[in-house]
Amino acid sequence: MNHRRAALVLILSAAASLAATAASAQTYPTKSIKIVVPQPAGSGPDTLARTLADILGKSLNQSVVVENRPGANGTLAANYVISQPADGYTLFLAGVSNMSWNSHLYKTLGHQPAKDFTGVAALANTPFVTAVAPSLGVKTLPELIKMAKAEPGRISYASAGIGNSTHLATELLKARTGIQMQHVPISGAGGPTAVTSVMAGDTPVITTVPVGLVPQIKAGKLIGLAVTGERRLAQLPDVPTFKELGIDLDIPGWYSIVARTATPGSVVARLNAEINKALETPEMKERLAGQMLTAIKSTPADVLTMTKRDSDVWGPIIERLGIAQ
Repeated sequence: MNHRRAALVLILSAAASLAATAASAQTYPTKSIKIVVPQPAGSGPDTLARTLADILGKSLNQSVVVENRPGANGTLAANYVISQPADGYTLFLAGVSNMSWNSHLYKTLGHQPAKDFTGVAALANTPFVTAVAPSLGVKTLPELIKMAKAEPGRISYASAGIGNSTHLATELLKARTGIQMQHVPISGAGGPTAVTSVMAGDTPVITTVPVGLVPQIKAGKLIGLAVTGERRLAQLPDVPTFKELGIDLDIPGWYSIVARTATPGSVVARLNAEINKALETPEMKERLAGQMLTAIKSTPADVLTMTKRDSDVWGPIIERLGIAQ
């Protein structure tokens, strides 16, 4: 009798849980949703998040706001999101560095991205462009490689900080081509300051996302040497891909939306569906095109698959560089 009663209790509990989950899906959201961005206001990820927030606000019939928490390569924002309830009302605009690289870059990170976050939806991926200052005197990537091999360590390259994608991307370029260049991390305003340093010829090489480089390349203030990806950028039709040049340089630059682990599956599914729909809207297509991003329609599970993939590939690279803090 006791066994039957216990079984009945389990059945009723499971039924209650399913009912609660169903009710959660039907009622969510009942209050404002927050998207936490680990970059400052006005940055590329920030404008991407604000466009998404506007679209989601309309489709969910609820306010969606963006909160900027920059610093420490995204760890401040990540730790904040983890400190909030796992209810789907605090989301994190997480990039590959936040999800795949930081666990290798920081010995005392304070969280484990693959365990503490659950994927909601991937958003987009960015290519990378290697560019140089005109004063360096090279116009093609083979010319840069030849110069760097002739004078190992003389040429310097800029990045937006140790462990930043601009740092790791150029280190991978060095590894793939066998060249040596001196790394100069540029602090302060991040990417734009690094690009300014390149244009001035102080640190004449950089590998970074194209959104900040294309106008400068078109104006002749920088020279584009190569771009990642399967095809040339429409905005830079004369700049070849690394693959065209016979160099295997695959650099992930994806953004995603994640939530704290234990967020109800029904809420995650609802958000995933709405974000995938948002990627098809004219507003989001315009935003992505303006930043030269490629949309990624995904399932929630795809985010953690991407996280593990890029952690496995880049963990050994970070270890070899000896840059863990």
